[in-house]
Amino acid sequence: MPFFKYKAKRYDGKIIAGVIELDDEMTLIDRIHRKKAVMLSIQEIGKDQIASPKPQLFQRLEEKWKKMCHSIPAGEILLFTHQLSAMFGAGVALSRCLESLGRDLKNKKFKEIINDIHRDIESGDDLSEALSKHPHIFNKLYVNMIRAGESSGTLTTILNQLGSYLENLMYIKDKLKTAMLYPLVLILFGLSVAVGMLLFIVPQFSHLFSRFQATLPLPTRILMFLSDGIRHGYGIFSVFLLISLLLFFLAIQTEKGRYLWDKSKLHFPIFGPLLSKGVLSQFSRTLSILSKSGLPIIQSIKIISDSISNVYIEKKIQESTYKIQRGATITEAFNESEIFPELMVQMISSGEESGTLVTMLSKIADFYQQQIDTTIAAFSSIIEPFLIVIIGVLVGSFAIAIFLPIFKMGGVIR
Repeated sequence: MPFFKYKAKRYDGKIIAGVIELDDEMTLIDRIHRKKAVMLSIQEIGKDQIASPKPQLFQRLEEKWKKMCHSIPAGEILLFTHQLSAMFGAGVALSRCLESLGRDLKNKKFKEIINDIHRDIESGDDLSEALSKHPHIFNKLYVNMIRAGESSGTLTTILNQLGSYLENLMYIKDKLKTAMLYPLVLILFGLSVAVGMLLFIVPQFSHLFSRFQATLPLPTRILMFLSDGIRHGYGIFSVFLLISLLLFFLAIQTEKGRYLWDKSKLHFPIFGPLLSKGVLSQFSRTLSILSKSGLPIIQSIKIISDSISNVYIEKKIQESTYKIQRGATITEAFNESEIFPELMVQMISSGEESGTLVTMLSKIADFYQQQIDTTIAAFSSIIEPFLIVIIGVLVGSFAIAIFLPIFKMGGVIR
């Protein structure tokens, strides 16, 4: 859709101006009239003209900072969507729904945002237009689904579908976080034990062994070398670690760096396939909902690609969109991509041929969600004993390296 830069004057004398993405000029003029304003100027502009003049790195850092400052917990957005769906479905006017929900919210930041949206609705904005003014809370996918519901007269249905979609998305994210959190805690515990021994226990034995002139065993010498390195070089090591982390963080804010990092994440053992299945489940379910709401398939795929957090997958989906625009079927475009598994492509092909693509996409989403549950259950049962053994071997190795000289001395004395 094209972008329009506009300027208008309301009947109370207030000037309103901005940039908006709409189908055509007449749609924008109609919206301005509903706001009780007169259009002063309107100009179609390219997307490059609204881009920030700041360098890409600083632009990304600024976006991250805004997202952190203005972020609202996903659970609160889900609850708001369910409540709005229930009230609007019961026949309550949209303005009254927002007024009531804004009054009951406990989160002050979210309350201010909902009150702003309510004022915009009172001024004549559509709900989608009012939501689009808060992109750090309501992403493009959310806004476009609401817009599709408004244009087709099925806003209640769309709100219900949005609620279900957000629930599934939260479920998948929570599952992935749970799968990664437990091994991370065990690894950090193991590292803490190792560092603690190197800092406090090994030096005591090192002082003891220095009194003897005997040559220490190789494992003990390695352990003492590591201990001395950490104790005397921790300042340099800390600075090096902080600089490395900072450079890594800045690198993944660039387009190429983020692309390579997101691509490499998909090849991590166990976690890579989990992330991939999570994205495929999200993609399939969202495409099913958007197609069911009446949006064209190409526009739906574009909207989804903008909402995916993995840049590598986003680029691959965009490439598939270009192929569909040039006349390829969805099956052909997805089959040539590197991210869609053969099973998913075959199911989509079957859906295209039988005219049941929406139903098939929903089944694909359910299938991958089930796969995530199965993989996490199997992973949890394997990783716990595996990491415990690793930590045991680590601590045991330290103990052997420390007590090996004592055992040898005891043997010599006998």
